[in-house]
Amino acid sequence: MGEISRRALLGATAFATAASLRVVRANDPIQLGASLSLTGRFSDSAKYAQEGYRLWEEQTNAAGGINGRPVALSIQDDASSPDTGRVLVQRLIDRDGVIAILGPYSSPITDAAAVVVERAEVPMLGTIASDSSIWTRRKLRWSFQAFPSSDHDHQGFLDIIKTKGGVKKLAIVFEQSPFSIASKDFAEKLGRDMGLTVESFGYTPGSQDFRSIIERIVSFEAEAVTMGGYYEPSIALTRQMIERGFNPLAYHFILAADGVTRDALGANVEGIFGRSAWEPSLERADSKTFVAAYQAKFNRLPAYHSAAAYSAGQVIAAAIKAKGVDRAGIRDFIAQNSVETILGTFRVNETGQQTGYKYVATQWQKGVSTVVNAASAEWPKPKWA
Repeated sequence: MGEISRRALLGATAFATAASLRVVRANDPIQLGASLSLTGRFSDSAKYAQEGYRLWEEQTNAAGGINGRPVALSIQDDASSPDTGRVLVQRLIDRDGVIAILGPYSSPITDAAAVVVERAEVPMLGTIASDSSIWTRRKLRWSFQAFPSSDHDHQGFLDIIKTKGGVKKLAIVFEQSPFSIASKDFAEKLGRDMGLTVESFGYTPGSQDFRSIIERIVSFEAEAVTMGGYYEPSIALTRQMIERGFNPLAYHFILAADGVTRDALGANVEGIFGRSAWEPSLERADSKTFVAAYQAKFNRLPAYHSAAAYSAGQVIAAAIKAKGVDRAGIRDFIAQNSVETILGTFRVNETGQQTGYKYVATQWQKGVSTVVNAASAEWPKPKWA
């Protein structure tokens, strides 16, 4: 046998040393990771997801962990940037050795993170990823949608319009991003099938000035307006409608159910419709316990982003309990099983797209975001204060 080179020997020694450092003891924490928008344009809503994750982690460890091991969830700030999120997810896998990723806030960052986890073969739950095209435009094995699809963002509002009547023209405002375009396309077809005249108005991501779009909506003579973008542009659109004095018969934006909406709009929140993946008033398994614990810890009601994050933890916990810390086993469990969570029944199809979770329609009534249907909805929307 030939002589082993010094370089080869040093390399083998370094590998052995690194491997020995990765030896996991039976009581070591189970390492999980998340890239989350703690700063930047998504931070107003993402803070609720962070709180949901932390409450799940705290309660899981207080109950003895998973299979007797504590959970350690590392949450890194991606500053609302897909590129930063991609780098952070790679770092969580390479440096921290996480066995799974709990998804970022927003579809674009989830889309970027999916590239990393697919290559690394690490399971990821798209906790706040409503864009169905992440899963339909390519084959993903390790990434799973854990939020209702954005295709149905406007459906609850349109169902109420259909029953209430009095609306002939519908304006759809949408961000020129895949998740918002998909929901706009779905709503256009549904609205026209209802006999409505529908006009859509697109804006570039990050826009804050909607005055020209509002003038076009006014000229169109829309009786109802539905907005399919993120929180900050939705609030900007609303405030500028108020300033313009444009008061439609019915108004909806998809993130209206967020608790921060009332803080931003004050009395003008009254009558605004939204859509939600979960609300505190819903009678679902463990919901009351979750709401009470959340209020005790954070001194406010949870938003649906909080419940989505907590539910993602419940799904990962079920997978680890069944399969241990084997990444492939966790992946197979998520792909093949339904899990009851506070958000409902987690279930994905063969592409990894969510089929179990559904949206509910909401409306702000007397300062409370309330789950409504056509019978209980306040109609028309009150005049701006």
